[in-house]
Amino acid sequence: MCGIICYSGHRKASQVIVEGLKNLEYRGYDSAGIATHTEQSIEVEKGEGTIDEVIKTGLNGDRGIGHTRWATHGKVNRTNAHPHTSSDNSVSVVHNGIIENHEELRKELGRERFKSDTDTEVIPHLIQDELEETDDLQKVCRNVMERLEGSFAAVALLDTGEKIAFKKGSPLVIGDAGDEIFLASDVTPFLKYTDKAVFLEEEDYVIVDEEYTIYNSGEKVEREVEHIDWDAEEASKQGHSHYMHKEIIEQTETVKRAAFQDRKDLLKAVEMVEKAEKVYITGCGTSSFAAELGALYLREAGIQLEVEQSHELEYRKDQINKEDLIIGMSQSGETADLLSLLKKTDASVLGIVNVVGSTLDRDSELSLYVNAGPEIGVASTKAFTGQLAVLKLLAAAADNNIEEVRKSILETSDKIPKVLEDNDSNIDLISSYLSNKNDAYFIGRYKGRIVSKEASLKLKEISYIHSEAFAGGEFKHGTLALVEQGTPVIGFMTEDTSSETLSNMAEAKTRGADIIGIGNVEDTGFDYFVDIPEDNNPEILQTAVAQLLAYRTALKRGESINPDKPRNLAKSVTVK
Repeated sequence: MCGIICYSGHRKASQVIVEGLKNLEYRGYDSAGIATHTEQSIEVEKGEGTIDEVIKTGLNGDRGIGHTRWATHGKVNRTNAHPHTSSDNSVSVVHNGIIENHEELRKELGRERFKSDTDTEVIPHLIQDELEETDDLQKVCRNVMERLEGSFAAVALLDTGEKIAFKKGSPLVIGDAGDEIFLASDVTPFLKYTDKAVFLEEEDYVIVDEEYTIYNSGEKVEREVEHIDWDAEEASKQGHSHYMHKEIIEQTETVKRAAFQDRKDLLKAVEMVEKAEKVYITGCGTSSFAAELGALYLREAGIQLEVEQSHELEYRKDQINKEDLIIGMSQSGETADLLSLLKKTDASVLGIVNVVGSTLDRDSELSLYVNAGPEIGVASTKAFTGQLAVLKLLAAAADNNIEEVRKSILETSDKIPKVLEDNDSNIDLISSYLSNKNDAYFIGRYKGRIVSKEASLKLKEISYIHSEAFAGGEFKHGTLALVEQGTPVIGFMTEDTSSETLSNMAEAKTRGADIIGIGNVEDTGFDYFVDIPEDNNPEILQTAVAQLLAYRTALKRGESINPDKPRNLAKSVTVK
């Protein structure tokens, strides 16, 4: 779960790479490093910490590779940071993924050659050994790939100045700027320089010198050059203190983008749903909550389906057959648990994804795009509400009322800024209150139950406050025993479930809880209240409020907390 950015061109490579790595820190940020080619040699600078902490000198050379790490194998230290070099220093490698057979390869290659504890270090040693046998870089790539098991996207810088790259299971994309060539984990590091991207396919390998050439199975192949309509400014903070805050505010536009799904695509998706023997909708983390809400939307439209998190549904893979349909949810399109499930079934796949050209996108028979643009903050915000908009339209297509639902979503999106502005002082008060608490409980019913789960996740992942979410009806079956004087209980009131949720909150209040209401009900008896106007899509408005509440709470917990980079977490979960 790491980020790669590599450059060949006429600029100082280290400067371009460091700039690009900062746009990839959402993929991991416990260590970083770069390597550049100068006068037939390779120089490396790496260490533990953020990009700014690690990269001090800026190496010379107009070709280089860079990496920001989220540790999977080996402790967080300088030795385990990428790039890793061969024993003769002729090869330097950056890698995203996991080499599953690295222990066997270490034994074969000779453990005395290894300096780090990482799985990655087998790659430069393998390349070194192959280069001692042949100067045919195609053969080198093929032979190395054949010996690696697992998921990998790797780029190697050779002391000749050439680069070779290969991928299996992990994302790798070429940025084509004519006389400048980029290789990266996604498009954000090179958007400033080019909007032309080539998404590599499974077991593609690339040789880069003055130009790039793509091969697969020993044959030269052509891959489509796609024009990315995100600009570099979209991927910046645009004056906000954090990406998360920018992405919360952007939702008034991104929900609209998600709402403009092509009618033909929606109808084709419905056709896939209706002809399937059985339908499953699945995702992980925030996307799993979107999947749960999507299941409710689709059931209301008369579609019967199952919903389960991908890592759990995989245990039932043998029950899924080729006549079935899996609706896969992922912001990045690279979520390892979801992709692992899809590889082990023959079912058709309908992808709901934000990143065009991602693995999920390519593995899907049809994709409905969230169109949220780059989401840099680790905690998903605009991608989640965009997913909800897409799912609502899918249900609307099944119910033959696309335009009516599209109109309602557009109306909801226009309300987001006003809801946040009108409740600004209350959100500020509640965040101050929560910042001094160690525990919090969220409750709701039906759709409110799932909104409460997403709100709880946001609070815990960026503020580090222990938080749990429950169906209102279950709260009194055990968890109520944990409520004492001053315990915060946050309730989401949606649709016709408000009275029952209010009753559950009243029970908590009689036990000493401080109750916080978020919804469209009369403000009576609450210690704090956020008023959500009447709307056909209240869960989108409630979610935006919960995101801002979590963000401000995190800021008030202390300067050591960075909402964009919660500890121990990474944006794109590309390992199981």
